[in-house]
Amino acid sequence: MRKRLYIGLIINCLLLSGVRAQVLTLDSCLQLARQNNPTLKQAELGVKRAEQVKMQMLTKYFPQVQGTGFGFHALEPIVEVGIDDVNNADVRDILNTLYERFGKDLGLDRSVTMFHYGYIFGVTAVQPVFMGGKIISSNQLAKVGVESARVKSDIATRDALEQVEQTYWLLYGLQRKQTIINDVNLLLDTLTQVVEASVEAGLALPSDLTYVQIRRDAVQRQQLQLLSAQRLARQALGLAIGIPVTDSLVLADSLVVEELTAVSPQTTITPEANLLALQVRAVELEKVMVLADALPQIAVGANYSYGKWQTNIKDSQWWGRDTGNGSVFLTLKVPLTAWWETGHKLKEKQYALEQAQIQQEYVGAQLELRTQQAYDQVLEAQALLVIQERTATRAQDLYFQTLAFYEAGMATITQLMQAQTELTQAQIEWTDAQIAYRMYVKRYEDLCL
Repeated sequence: MRKRLYIGLIINCLLLSGVRAQVLTLDSCLQLARQNNPTLKQAELGVKRAEQVKMQMLTKYFPQVQGTGFGFHALEPIVEVGIDDVNNADVRDILNTLYERFGKDLGLDRSVTMFHYGYIFGVTAVQPVFMGGKIISSNQLAKVGVESARVKSDIATRDALEQVEQTYWLLYGLQRKQTIINDVNLLLDTLTQVVEASVEAGLALPSDLTYVQIRRDAVQRQQLQLLSAQRLARQALGLAIGIPVTDSLVLADSLVVEELTAVSPQTTITPEANLLALQVRAVELEKVMVLADALPQIAVGANYSYGKWQTNIKDSQWWGRDTGNGSVFLTLKVPLTAWWETGHKLKEKQYALEQAQIQQEYVGAQLELRTQQAYDQVLEAQALLVIQERTATRAQDLYFQTLAFYEAGMATITQLMQAQTELTQAQIEWTDAQIAYRMYVKRYEDLCL
């Protein structure tokens, strides 16, 4: 209750002083990070890219349709053969005679011209029948890529939000410590006045006043250090959640730990382990794709073309008029010299696969060790939290006892300052223990998504 009261007093003081408080909770910070954090945005775009690659590979199952077009117009006909081009003079004379007698009446030219101009348009569709398994493997590899991108996105999200939460509680702890130190400073201000009056009345030694002043100077140094640390923590938090923060920022969550969370060892496979398994699967598929390059490839297709080639031959069925034609075909591609290269590629992929498997086993063991370490840290933080709470309670009791003895003249100012220092240190360490406990539990839960 007292901790919640501190936050309420800070907010009220800011409002009363005319400063518009910027209040954030842990949930609001995490929500802002999901919207604005650049790491999370990049991870999301990585998933979208992988999904588009998967859609690209899916198109390989369907016919590949291609349209072509060609047209030309030459300065002179590319082919031009006439009567005058006949080398045999007797034949040339006969052709000239026939042309003079019949050619003009039939509307024939003395020469035949072709390919002066022309155009053709066509459409070809090719349907893969067997590509050595490369299309299937490509689609499976693209699917693995999507799964890997999603796991990487989950890991990036986990790590980024964990960093946001760490920064949040770091700033919160600094604000809590600032409150503690401010209370101590106010107490020392009051105590300084009391000791000054006692010195003037001859009831205390000047050294007692000097001791209190030295302690107050030390507390003021702590205040300055905490203010500087809070400024940096605010900037880090603002960068992580994507919004500008001001010095009036107040974190509204309470750090009260009502009861210790029961944490037990987890056997869940971590996202990193899933990612390693996907990497091994990807190398296996790449090996299959290398083998596919050396296998026969079969495809069927059809095409249709429509065009016109210039000629001055009249009544030609194929030349000089718009016409179209179509065909179906079968292609067989057999790599005859690829086996030598493919053999070396397969060995290279086999070595890569063995590397991935070794990495999976080694990193997997490291992940298990990290998870066990995180679990041990939770247990240690639980025990430390209980100890620090007990220490803070005892330090508080000691301080009030020493204060009563001092007021009764049974304790020195040195003893009172020592008790107050121990109380301040115990409260700060208890705050650190609460933050550490929350973060260790969160980290352990994140590792076992």
